[in-house]
Amino acid sequence: MMMKAAHSVLSTHSRPVTPVDGLFRQRQHKSSDRVLARVAEMPLTSIPTRTPKPLDQAEIPRSPFEDIQEALARSTPRKRNVVLEGNYGPVRNEMFVPGLQIVEGALPREMNGVYIRNGPDPLYDPISAHHWFEGDGMVHAVRIKDGSANYCNSYVDTFKIDLERRAGRPIWAKFADQEGMLGLGITMLELLKIQTGVLDMSHGNGTANTNLVHHAGKLMALHEGDLPYQLYVSPEGVVRTVKRMDLGEAWRQPTDNFTAHPKLDSKTGSLHFFSYHVMTPQIKLGALDPQGRLSYSLKVDLPQPAMIHDMAITKSSKIIFHFPLSFDPAAMITQNSLPLVFRDNLTSRIGLVPHNATSQNFMSFHVVNAWEDGPDGRYVTIYLLAMKRIDMDASEFRDEYASKMHKITLDRKTGSAHMRKVTSIVGDFPVTNPQMQGQKTRFAWTNISATSGNRAGQTIGVAKFDLSRDVHSDACCAEIHFPAGHCGGEAVMVPRNANDPSAQLDGEDDGFLVCYVHHETQNTSYMMVYDAKTMSNTPVAKVKMPQRVPYGFHGTFLNDSQLMGLQAA
Repeated sequence: MMMKAAHSVLSTHSRPVTPVDGLFRQRQHKSSDRVLARVAEMPLTSIPTRTPKPLDQAEIPRSPFEDIQEALARSTPRKRNVVLEGNYGPVRNEMFVPGLQIVEGALPREMNGVYIRNGPDPLYDPISAHHWFEGDGMVHAVRIKDGSANYCNSYVDTFKIDLERRAGRPIWAKFADQEGMLGLGITMLELLKIQTGVLDMSHGNGTANTNLVHHAGKLMALHEGDLPYQLYVSPEGVVRTVKRMDLGEAWRQPTDNFTAHPKLDSKTGSLHFFSYHVMTPQIKLGALDPQGRLSYSLKVDLPQPAMIHDMAITKSSKIIFHFPLSFDPAAMITQNSLPLVFRDNLTSRIGLVPHNATSQNFMSFHVVNAWEDGPDGRYVTIYLLAMKRIDMDASEFRDEYASKMHKITLDRKTGSAHMRKVTSIVGDFPVTNPQMQGQKTRFAWTNISATSGNRAGQTIGVAKFDLSRDVHSDACCAEIHFPAGHCGGEAVMVPRNANDPSAQLDGEDDGFLVCYVHHETQNTSYMMVYDAKTMSNTPVAKVKMPQRVPYGFHGTFLNDSQLMGLQAA
């Protein structure tokens, strides 16, 4: 079912991966548990989780293609790159630290479990240009147990990072270097590296840096350019990579990836996802059943390729967003730009695919939620964050890039669509009560982005939205502002009954908001816990991190039962 979005343009084989060297190796969790037992009474003592490999022991020789690529990349003046500076910059130190200092409040017993967030952290300094989206996946985890907290951070041991550790250097070309005529040359050389076998693409080259999702006893690190990587978190909170996942024979084509934003239907236990490729006018839909097995796949043709970052579900349908952020290699020459451009001449499209569809026909970066309304589910309500346009090479904040919550109503009978803005708050990274995905939702939360000054574009707080408010009112009903000098990111919503699903909640907003924030002046990071119902600026708990936690992307919370049930192999 195809619908044109009216009145607006929307924004946007299983292979074990073992560290080359390190304290915690795959299949050695028993010995690592003994190590942890020995240090359990050492407060604020950091134990490195990996011994870096000396760079002079590189196992992978350089190729002539790399030399030419590097010469091309260095031939243009390097721009200042703010995503490699300050709290955007990499940390690279991997450690486990028990007994974190709680500097304010107390950690709720209802939050026993682990808060874990993903983000980009380049293992090696880029040769020239760098885009924030490109960093290697690093997770930062806080294990919460009966009011105490342990910290661990770890790179996701992807096939890409494993090869680069062995090489002692970055060996894949950067997306950010693919700009203009020189970028075209770098791209052509990259293709030659693949075709001549210099680069092994049989196990993907994704960074696993975007999101974390728990399903069927597995914690998955996600990046939309690759398959998921399975992680394991020990009962004490030590994180390690298990393997690159295999979804079965039906999902093994070179272009079969896995979205960074799958949607869990809490009613059926199925996890809905999709795969796309920026050079292929097609999207492939899939679902994992409650046991984690691939139970469904369907290919859907598109009018043209596009970057498709998120999706939504209702009780009967998957919702696909086909927005005009497209791969356009000609722009490298005609516009001297990156090849991923927002094309105003194309139309934003929204498609509904029934969960049981066997035949087909159909960009906002982040979706809040969606559900069905009216008789026989005639109307579909979607809340998402939309902007007027997006520039993947933007280095400064502009009003047209401001992301604000919008409501879209689709009419299945007439095929019409209506869209309107519901708030003046500029923000992104929307979350809801995780038990409400695909169901009618009253409350949602997003970050609050600064729109002026030297912090423009940075997160300075969290906004709460009451989606039941009158259509003529701003849906924002409360705001939390971080302490002066602090900036943060996505706040994950943890229901108060996370460890006891049978317990009654005082509304769907009864719970906590947890996020990492950074004090820019003191260069110190904290985990903040706020009351999601009252939205008090006074945190429930403020926990000092043992090292800087860079700004990142998305995270999740696993309760005690989910943590103890994680598959270790």
